[in-house]
Parts: sequence; structure tokens; C-alpha cells
Amino acid sequence: MTGDAPPVTGRARLWVAPPLPIRAPRATFAAAVIAVVLVGVVGILLINTKTVERSFRLDALRKEKVALDKQQQELDRQLVEKSGPGSLAAAARRLGLVPADSPAVIWLPEGTIVRTPVPGKGDRPLTAPDDLSRAGTPSAGAGE
Repeated sequence: MTGDAPPVTGRARLWVAPPLPIRAPRATFAAAVIAVVLVGVVGILLINTKTVERSFRLDALRKEKVALDKQQQELDRQLVEKSGPGSLAAAARRLGLVPADSPAVIWLPEGTIVRTPVPGKGDRPLTAPDDLSRAGTPSAGAGE
């Protein structure tokens, strides 16, 4: 039995072998890089297109706002013009209304009537609509 076993001489030496190099196929790597670049370029184009589209939309909305502001100013001017006392009196005369001699006075919140209204008296204006009169006579509301 002594001739079969190798001689034991102390410690055995262990060596770490380096890992085998991994080689990726060059065509796959090149295709992956090209795909990443293409996706990046397409993404930048989409972002740029959306930005320009929104810029045009913003410009159109600003122009619309300017037009609406002008329209609002014109309507406000017309409202002030129509709501003036002279315009209201003229419109009332055109409708055949006459000023009241004595308007009613009511104290709130009790609702106490301090002064009873007296209807106005006057002739129907020449500019009053014809439906306010009956066969050329003044209407009952205009009074005589």
C-alpha cells in the first residue's frame, strides 16, 4: 500500500483561474446602439413637434383673447351708454311711459308704505308703438 498513494508534502497550492472572456456578437451590440439612437431621435422629434403645435395653439388663443377683450370693452361701453339716465328716459318715452308724479316710498324690512304712488299723467308720445293705443285714442295706462 505504500506504493499507490502520492507523497503528502505539506499544503496544496490553489490557483484561481481568471473568468473566461464573454464576447457578445458585434452585430447585436451595433443594432442595440442604433436602436437606442433612433428611439432618442424620434423622441426628440415628437417633443419638438408637440412644442411647436402648442406654441401655435397658444398664439391662436392669445389672438382670440384680444378679440374677446375688444368685444367685452365694446359691450361694457354700450352698457354704460344704455344705462345712463338720459337713455333710460328716452327708451321709456319711446315705449309710451310717462314719469310718475309721486313714486311710492316703502320702509324696509317692515314693509310699511309711507307714500302711496300716484300714476303719471301725460299724452302718449309720438314715438310710442301703435299697439299701446286703441284706434288712435290714448291707452288706459297713459292717462289723460
